[in-house]
Amino acid sequence: MTFALRRMQAFSESAALACLVLVFLSFPVAMALGYVAMALVLLFGLLSGRIWQRWPTVRRAPVVWAALGLYALMLVGTLYTPASHDDIVLHLSKYSKLLWVPVGIALLSDQAWRRRCMNAFALAMLFILVSVYANIFWDLPWSSTHNQGWGQNHTVIGDYITQNVMMTFFVVLAMDRGLRASAAVWQRGAWWLAAALGALSITHLSSGRTGYLLLLMALLAFFILATQGWKRWAALGLLGLGLLVVGATSVEVQQRVQLAVTEARNSDSMEITSIGGRINFWKNTWALVAQKPLTGWGTGSYHDAWCAQVTAEGWCAFGRWHPHNQYLFLWMENGLPGLLLFLALIGAPVWAARHAQPHQRRLLLSFAVIFAVNSLINASLWSSRESHFFVLLLILLCADALYTRRAAPQPAAPQPAAPQPAAPDPLGVAAQSLR
Repeated sequence: MTFALRRMQAFSESAALACLVLVFLSFPVAMALGYVAMALVLLFGLLSGRIWQRWPTVRRAPVVWAALGLYALMLVGTLYTPASHDDIVLHLSKYSKLLWVPVGIALLSDQAWRRRCMNAFALAMLFILVSVYANIFWDLPWSSTHNQGWGQNHTVIGDYITQNVMMTFFVVLAMDRGLRASAAVWQRGAWWLAAALGALSITHLSSGRTGYLLLLMALLAFFILATQGWKRWAALGLLGLGLLVVGATSVEVQQRVQLAVTEARNSDSMEITSIGGRINFWKNTWALVAQKPLTGWGTGSYHDAWCAQVTAEGWCAFGRWHPHNQYLFLWMENGLPGLLLFLALIGAPVWAARHAQPHQRRLLLSFAVIFAVNSLINASLWSSRESHFFVLLLILLCADALYTRRAAPQPAAPQPAAPQPAAPDPLGVAAQSLR
């Protein structure tokens, strides 16, 4: 390899990593910039050659095979789908971020760059968090909602579901950093304050019931992983007390939960509502799954199949994009193999956590809980910003566990013991003395 080529590859790798940091900084707040940065990452990543050079390491990560396998299955699904060309292309483009998994893991071999990516995401979420609270007093021009006052829905970026999904993980991340013994006391306190404000933004400044559920499950997982013995019971008791306080102080939570119960009870009326709609999405999508459980209907087939299955007025347009359940979505289109590969994708952080360090384990498993629970009520890999969050954080967390494990010092092989001088034979000594 010539010196010029090595220099070009080193520059391309640095450029790809710098753009990758920009991806983590931009996707929570500016999707257009995020798309441009992702394209540059792919371009510079291919020029660097690191993707091919690190393949022997990258291929050891189960998340890589789960992601590539799922996308390959979608390509196979295009061979027998009744979907239109436009629907097929839409699906393949939506799920193309799965191809990013081996690329991102290959590039993120250096711990310093992984830390920069996570810090970039944290900085973007801090911007959203500050904007949420500023929006109480001022009408921010970049905010999605424009209703000032405490107790209002203050969605800054996109929709409240996506904002709360990302904010839930940010709360976990902030608590994890607040536990780091190596950080200064004021830094740990600042992270715990950010975690508390993030949780409060979900429970008191948002209309998203998804956020309520995800926050509860993520906190439950985190406290179980971060504590032991009596501290674990104390943490769980504190979480229970927090639930009571939130239920008593958040009018938004009270109203949204009551509305959810009412909508669920009236779901048979086929009235178009959030919770009632989801129940009918799941029931009718399950009916489609039951017709072709092994092979599915084919990639992109959900849209037309849904409209043929549900003929009630308004429901074709209301539910034709996805069934608000990623498990059923993939099972209906790509059959049982699609469901199993998606379960493997969700389980990849759990697998990576087996040999991870304690703080990595907390983040990996809490993220897996968020991913699994959100996929029960939303299409985690379909919705644009949501899918960016899950795929990119999946890459970052699994790469951190993979390379940290490889860099860990291996126990030294035992050295053979030095030969010891033979003990004198007492019979020989006695015989020598008689001579």
